[in-house]
Amino acid sequence: MNTETFIIGNKEYTATRMNAFDANLILLKIQKIVLPLFGSIKGQQGKISDLMDMDLKEAASILADNLNEDTFKNIVFPMFDKSNVYSAEAKRKIKSAPDVDIVFTAENLFDLYELIWEVALFNFRPFFQQITGRFGLRPAGEQ
Repeated sequence: MNTETFIIGNKEYTATRMNAFDANLILLKIQKIVLPLFGSIKGQQGKISDLMDMDLKEAASILADNLNEDTFKNIVFPMFDKSNVYSAEAKRKIKSAPDVDIVFTAENLFDLYELIWEVALFNFRPFFQQITGRFGLRPAGEQ
């Protein structure tokens, strides 16, 4: 089992890599959110960068138009559940709205979004790196 530790703010979280079937089900749901990021990268005049290395603030501004309450119900919570996302400080698995309320506050709400980003990168980076390479979104030397 592949486990990753994330330090966000001053708190520690862990996640395990999802199995292939669960990851695929979530990937099918996130494609509509991720496709605008591909368009943003492709639209950069001659400057092609890797989607997974995109700055969190830049990605957040693009994603903000595509996130809503259903995103949490249908994508984030299932991804957190299947990845066994765990808060070391709260000693709690994060997989629902009540868990978020216990682990996060209004003062550290951005940490939640950073955790979402990190868990998504952890699970889907290899897939998106292959896609960006195959569709010419990375420089030729990196393909």
